[in-house]
Amino acid sequence: MDSLQKKYTASTYFKFFILPLIGIFAFFIDIPMVEYTVMGFTMGARSTIMINHLTGLIRALLWDGSLSVMPFVILAIALYGVVDLILRRKKHFANTLGKVFAVIKCIGVVFIIFAVFEIGPAVLHEPQQALATASGDPRSIAGFVMNGVLITITISIPLAAMFLPFLLNYGLVELVGVLVRPIMRPLFKLPGRSAVILVSALLGNFSVAHIAVDDEYHKGQMTEKEALTICTGFCSSSIAFMMVLATNAGIIDNYWNAYVWSSFLMIILITLIGVRIFPLSRLRDGFAPGITPQPEKVYKQKLFRNALAEGLAVSKSADNPIKGIAHIMKATVGVLAAIIMGAGFSTSVGMLLYLFTPIFEWIGVIFRPIMMLVQIPANEVVTASTGAAFSLLEVSIPSMLVMAGDWSYHIRYMMAVVPITSVIFLGSFVPSLISTNLPVKFWHLMVIWVERMILSVLFAGLFALLLFGIPG
Repeated sequence: MDSLQKKYTASTYFKFFILPLIGIFAFFIDIPMVEYTVMGFTMGARSTIMINHLTGLIRALLWDGSLSVMPFVILAIALYGVVDLILRRKKHFANTLGKVFAVIKCIGVVFIIFAVFEIGPAVLHEPQQALATASGDPRSIAGFVMNGVLITITISIPLAAMFLPFLLNYGLVELVGVLVRPIMRPLFKLPGRSAVILVSALLGNFSVAHIAVDDEYHKGQMTEKEALTICTGFCSSSIAFMMVLATNAGIIDNYWNAYVWSSFLMIILITLIGVRIFPLSRLRDGFAPGITPQPEKVYKQKLFRNALAEGLAVSKSADNPIKGIAHIMKATVGVLAAIIMGAGFSTSVGMLLYLFTPIFEWIGVIFRPIMMLVQIPANEVVTASTGAAFSLLEVSIPSMLVMAGDWSYHIRYMMAVVPITSVIFLGSFVPSLISTNLPVKFWHLMVIWVERMILSVLFAGLFALLLFGIPG
């Protein structure tokens, strides 16, 4: 029977129309909250999205308040990651690059141990004014990595993952995917089915999307060029990471929705350009060797009805929310462990390089002319350019450069946007991608990062002018 003629139960319609609203409410609706005190810590009144409220509450319960156990939670997750490296060493050590990143993750755990137990080289524990809090108190590198990066990541990513099934599992993504299929091929040279992965990547995390792309490539549903276009163009850091960046940059309360939607738009615009230039434009547009191509079904009429039918079909077969949450949380533990280990290394080493070498300032010289073109204040150009260069190492660091001090909203916004729109970074994105069986080349990734960062700085600067006007 044609899918349009099928009868669906009230439960199916409920899951399709109501459950996605929970996800929309959690991620995109500002909720005012009065001042409250928990575990001896007072949280000021503010209006922000529900997940950010929950992040603040859990942080107060487990860190900012009298029960300071979060560093040990982080260490436990990192040690789980080490066990995973050992148990699945054939996958993690499959090639030279995989071996390098596996070693980097292990070193990251060592830095986490130094931070948790306040041991190791003295340079990690000496207060640094460059790493001062918003109130001006200097922090050590170890304190900065733990309090400014790892704790927020460890709380916000699982929280976001808990609400993701409401957005992803009940037909909303499939509905949108069918509706945008007519524009996917002419704009991005991608099959319509890739729209589902794109939304999942932007709302979920790049690791899940990398796995999904790898699976479709080896099923003959996607070519090499299409697979790598998606992985390097749309598999950006998740909304959970965006919350971390927006919080660090001080824009989450007043500009969260503008930040999220403008970032998504820039990702689309930059990828539209990127697919038409080297190296993506020169990649082989063929399927995996020995695989029979399986082209997707294309609807040429009654687009909305077919989109609705696909969405309802997914809703009908979807598990209940409890099972969906349990499934994604199980997957999130492994992803979170890899991210924590990578961030432990990249933020620690990155801060050492930032404080004691000019390497990121030198790399940032590439972006200074564009920073000046989009009218970033002259006294902020060096910091903005350095932050852009830093995003190659770790997405959370650029926003931290503007946590303390009197910075314009232009640079705050830019330091939260460019790590998202440039997509590629060495901390955990590259290890995730190279762990798949996709034919990816490391030097291609570096070329794509430079291209995307140049475009990111340009577009983010223009959007900053639209949002905040010309800097005074």
